[in-house]
Amino acid sequence: MSQDTLRSDLFYRLAALRLTTPPLRERGDDMAILFGHFSAQFADEYGCEVPNHSKEDAAQIQQAPWPGNVRQLINVAERAILQSRRGGGSILSLLMTDSEPVPAIVITDGKPLKEYVEAFERMLIDNTMRRKKGSILGVMDELSLPRRTLNEKMAKYGLQRSDYL
Repeated sequence: MSQDTLRSDLFYRLAALRLTTPPLRERGDDMAILFGHFSAQFADEYGCEVPNHSKEDAAQIQQAPWPGNVRQLINVAERAILQSRRGGGSILSLLMTDSEPVPAIVITDGKPLKEYVEAFERMLIDNTMRRKKGSILGVMDELSLPRRTLNEKMAKYGLQRSDYL
C-alpha cells in the first residue's frame, strides 16, 4: 500500500480473507501424497527408483507427530531415498532417529495377529542381518536363535545372506 503497488479497494477485499493452513499432522492423507511427491523428486535427483512403501509405512507417516512440519517430511523423504539406495530399511527406523517418540501404529485392516508378528519378525531379522553385515553367528547371538531356526525363518521370509554381504 505504501508504494501504491496494490489498489486500496483490492487490498481491503483481500484483507477480509483469512487463510489458515493446518499443521502437517492434521493433514491426513495429504502426508502420504506429499511424501510420495518428495520421494519422487529425490529419486530423480539421486538417479534411482522410488521405493514402494507398505501400508504400515503409510500408517507410520500419517501417525508421526511431525514437529518439524513439512521441512521434516522433506528430510525424511530424502533419507528414505538414500536408505533405499544403500539396500533398504524402513520408514519407522527413519522416524525413530528423530527426537520425538513415534506413537504405536493402529491399522484397521483386520489382519490376524500372526501376520503382524511375522512382519515384525521379518523386519527384526532383516535389520539385524544388515547391522551384522550378513554374519549368521552375529545374528544368532543377538537374537538368541539356533542356526536351524534362523535358517528356517530366513527361508520363510525370502532373506538370503548374500544380500547383506
